[in-house]
Amino acid sequence: MEKTELRSQIEKQAARYFEEGHNCCQSILLAANDGWQLGIDPSLISSAGFFFRHGMASGSTCGALIGAQLALGILNDRYETKLKIKSASTLYNKFVNAFGSPECKDLRKGQGLLDKLGSKGCRMITLTTAGILCEFWESIDGNKK
Repeated sequence: MEKTELRSQIEKQAARYFEEGHNCCQSILLAANDGWQLGIDPSLISSAGFFFRHGMASGSTCGALIGAQLALGILNDRYETKLKIKSASTLYNKFVNAFGSPECKDLRKGQGLLDKLGSKGCRMITLTTAGILCEFWESIDGNKK
């Protein structure tokens, strides 16, 4: 599968999982699990990511960013990439550059009423974050799926 196809697939899956009722963190992890065939039990992902909705219920760090960081760690382990801790900072900065803040409360505050209804704004953040993760992973090792 080509890079752009994989990225599109992971973005669409993240959005689909979100629409099915998973939170942003779970949706990123489930889509990464599917796209890169990580072999993680989906019920474990749902349990592990359960409390990362709405910025850990405090408006803190966006769950999509947390899910992307967790997925990056799993990819690093599965593919023995040996990333430096600085990679987490790079992914974080890419997220902040895209959205202006890592904080759920700030991201939700910036959404219009229509985006808040049905969590359309959060769905778009989740989809975009999945793409950011894919792009970052491809820049590290574009040959790995």
